[in-house]
Amino acid sequence: MNVAAVIGSPIKQSLSPTIHNAAFQAHGDDWIYVAFHVAAGEASQAIQAMRILGIAGLSVTMPHKEDACDAVDALEESARQAHSVNTIVRQADGSLLGVNTDGEGCCNALESAGAVLASSKVVIIGAGGTARAVIAAMSLRGVAEIAVVNRTNSRAKDAASITSLARVGVESDIAHANIVVNTTPVGMGASSKSEFPCDVAFLGHGQFVLDVVYSPLNTPFLRAARKVGATTVDGLDMLVHQGALQQQHWLGRLPSVEVMRTAALEELGKRSAGNVPIA
Repeated sequence: MNVAAVIGSPIKQSLSPTIHNAAFQAHGDDWIYVAFHVAAGEASQAIQAMRILGIAGLSVTMPHKEDACDAVDALEESARQAHSVNTIVRQADGSLLGVNTDGEGCCNALESAGAVLASSKVVIIGAGGTARAVIAAMSLRGVAEIAVVNRTNSRAKDAASITSLARVGVESDIAHANIVVNTTPVGMGASSKSEFPCDVAFLGHGQFVLDVVYSPLNTPFLRAARKVGATTVDGLDMLVHQGALQQQHWLGRLPSVEVMRTAALEELGKRSAGNVPIA
């Protein structure tokens, strides 16, 4: 049996074991997926353990995505540009390749909802590893321009430097965007119901708005977007699309995103009923 895993801190709330094991089972794969709590600063040791233990695939989540870049043997272009690794692939020679599926997963989730990325004006809210991955992926999908809106201007500048299509933006750019993506954790958790990552007055009819937060699924940001006639995409859609791409790297085939999303929704329902934290 092949073993895949996710490392992060915290990790107890992760839906990755649920979605990956559901896909493995549905496709009859001799794989199992587990979660390991790895404290901040210990990513390199965990990745070395992957080598020693023969773990076939690894997912990397916060706070290890940047540290993982320095712990693998090679980086795929998407991970190099974003300086962020969320997936590690054991290659035939035993070496470890770092890739990033966050950006492609975001793009695929948007396109599945009907968005046309080519020639679109995009606003990315946030400037962390996920934002950089989305910027890198969108620059390859033919978008017209990307405005990066972040509270810290220097971080926005760093994120925008990934591609000539991106620039540091301001909140008013949202009003002219076709696609708006929130990559920040603002809105996460039941205590944040009134929080927004930006001034929602700039959101408008006809836009596609994606929020990477999936707990709650129906974030205040997405509710505000729907109220003005935008098409919304929740964080769970992005999660399963990027997870499907991870399995493609590991097994050479795409699993059913519908199977993964259904399993995740069932697990979220169980946690909610049992008063188990999901964020």
